[in-house]
Amino acid sequence: MSGEILLETREVSKRFGNFVALKSASIAVTAGKVIGFVGSNGAGKSTLIKVITGAHAPSSGSVHVRGKEVHKADPALMRALGVACIYQHSSLVATLSVIENVFLGREMRGRLGLVSHKAQRVQLQEIMDDFGIHVDPDVLVSTLTPVKQKEVEILKALVANADVILMDEPTAWLSLSEVSNLHTTIRKLTAANKGVVYISHVLDEVFQICDDITILRDGTMAWTGPEADIDRPKLVNLMVGEALGEASRAAVTSERRPRGTGTVKLATDKLSKQGVFHDVTFEVNAGEILCFAGLIGSRRSEVVKCLFGDDKPTSGTIISKGGVKTFGSPAEAIANGICLVPEDRHTEGLCLSHTTFENTVIPSLVEVTNRGVLMRKDMDAMCTRQITSLNILPPDPAKVVGQMSGGNQQKVLLGKWIEKDPEVLILDEPTVGVDVGAKAEIYAIIRKLRDEGAAVIVVSSDLEEVMTIADRILVFSNGEITTEFDAGEVTNDLLIHAIGGGESA
Repeated sequence: MSGEILLETREVSKRFGNFVALKSASIAVTAGKVIGFVGSNGAGKSTLIKVITGAHAPSSGSVHVRGKEVHKADPALMRALGVACIYQHSSLVATLSVIENVFLGREMRGRLGLVSHKAQRVQLQEIMDDFGIHVDPDVLVSTLTPVKQKEVEILKALVANADVILMDEPTAWLSLSEVSNLHTTIRKLTAANKGVVYISHVLDEVFQICDDITILRDGTMAWTGPEADIDRPKLVNLMVGEALGEASRAAVTSERRPRGTGTVKLATDKLSKQGVFHDVTFEVNAGEILCFAGLIGSRRSEVVKCLFGDDKPTSGTIISKGGVKTFGSPAEAIANGICLVPEDRHTEGLCLSHTTFENTVIPSLVEVTNRGVLMRKDMDAMCTRQITSLNILPPDPAKVVGQMSGGNQQKVLLGKWIEKDPEVLILDEPTVGVDVGAKAEIYAIIRKLRDEGAAVIVVSSDLEEVMTIADRILVFSNGEITTEFDAGEVTNDLLIHAIGGGESA
């Protein structure tokens, strides 16, 4: 029934030793509504989610499902009570089909205990028809787009009779069109009196899809209420405080410097890779931030790989330091002053099992070596310099990077390349999974590099980000540059139209 409270926490607190991760959190998930959870990394969102799903027992307070207190909850019990969670990183088995994933662990069986494939297929089709989800039950999950994989996870929750569905950063890897499709599905869920919890760092989405918003800060509830009762500046201030809130707003209104100093640091002439991209011609100057915008599949990242020597073009030229280059490896690109912060920091950018110290110094070992001996004093100074200048938290060189928040991981990744003093720094999706406060810090770092004379290329699927930090924008489509804008002269609507009539990646 619409308006019914499906799940609530009452004065829930969670302690880990002397550390209070969550204090007196009271939230209600209502049938027919989407409630947004927002907050910086470490604000308590993950702890609250784990309490709701039964992964953590509250130190005090209680959890109630449909008005009844749940005692000694665990994940299996909460799933049985109709609470499902869809995490940022897929929990699907890529080598199994859609229908195998949906019924995995909850197979429908006949009289002899055998799996009834026919009954499963009928139920799945009924649910897909009810919610307007169209996925081939027999295809492998590995062949599906990210948004279709999210739909499969929603189907899993619906087959399990979930009434409360938590979505943790559900759109981190989706284009604008895919986000729109997912939001349409969410509205169908709420129309069927499901309650949805939407956790996201993308504030535009929070305002688009959420009926109510709960802001968490330092383990406490800073604000909760209807979306209509709060605006973006107030929300940001409540999340991150006045100082970072002001920094976030300042990023939007900062001076634009298209073409920077006018000194070309990197250029291409009809750069092409057969079947991937063609005739890509551009230049980036010292002292400017050049953004690559476009749909997923527009081949922006493929161009970047050729610029960094991670792939080879089939024709065309790269001009660096006044000469024509074709980098045979990333090492050659780095030697020419070009560094890349890759899209996937977990698998391509960082050694997660290593420390901040180790990650920071790895690319610069030559610079801290004297006659074949690593100079520990110089290495310590290098790491301390980046921890201090980038405000890496915790400020501990021995901290294992995999145990840090996404924003601080990204700052470690930036720091290791800043130590190379690059002439051209390329950043591919630099703030995916990063909260508002950390975004403001990263934008400030990028601008500082620009102001110090570096040429910066940013590949971003976040339209808001492009409009916030770009000095100049190149729009990619189907492997070619279709439009160029000076950032200070373009509107949101014009950029969206150029990108693809309302889609972006």
